[in-house]
Amino acid sequence: MHGLRIKALASLVLALATFSGTLVDKTTGQPLTHVFVHVSGLSKAYATTDAHGRFTVKDLRPGGYNVTVESNDVPQQTFHVTLAADHITVLTIKACSTTLDYHCATPGGAPG
Repeated sequence: MHGLRIKALASLVLALATFSGTLVDKTTGQPLTHVFVHVSGLSKAYATTDAHGRFTVKDLRPGGYNVTVESNDVPQQTFHVTLAADHITVLTIKACSTTLDYHCATPGGAPG
């Protein structure tokens, strides 16, 4: 019985997903740094992009997620990603930035 419990726990741990990404400006391709990343769906996680626009969130249940990015220079934008069990999903997310991409935002500050 104890062995079964360990196997079930190991299966649960192995069934989790990791999402790693790079956030870049939609037009220039420059990394967007110090941007808040909120991942919501079956699980919730938070991260902040580093000096190269990279972030990682771990221990997510497999399934569909909304990824919302936002900072003083990046208007709130939401993207969708589907994560698979036992898999690291790596994506480059292209977002609008008010400091780097003047063509992307409308006068009200929202993505165009």
